[in-house]
Amino acid sequence: MGGAGILIVEADVLVRHPLAEYLRDCGYRVIEVANGDEARQVLDSLEAAIDIILANVNASKESGFGLAVWIRANCPTVEVVLVGTVASEVEKAGDLCEDGPARSKPYDHRLVHDRILQLLAARDRAKDKE
Repeated sequence: MGGAGILIVEADVLVRHPLAEYLRDCGYRVIEVANGDEARQVLDSLEAAIDIILANVNASKESGFGLAVWIRANCPTVEVVLVGTVASEVEKAGDLCEDGPARSKPYDHRLVHDRILQLLAARDRAKDKE
């Protein structure tokens, strides 16, 4: 499963960069962006190369929810993991992601990696059934 493309959408470089480095060390191709506009540009140019997006629910310019809605409509094969700290947002996330926000900040990199592995395994099982 190594080599999957991960897009991290997080404005806080002190949160984004360590997570990206950890995932790179795990063998993933990681692209880092600060906001939804940058994420859309990456997806428009590299959609096939991105398998999973980690997006901050509480982003200041556009919430991860807005980005997740756009992704579901425009890139349905890309998995979305919403991350954040606001408990009241869990119900909204349930409609966009199977498990709601998977992680809160600061991220436990191992737990984020475990969630990525789960999503990739589920995708591979679905492909095998086709």
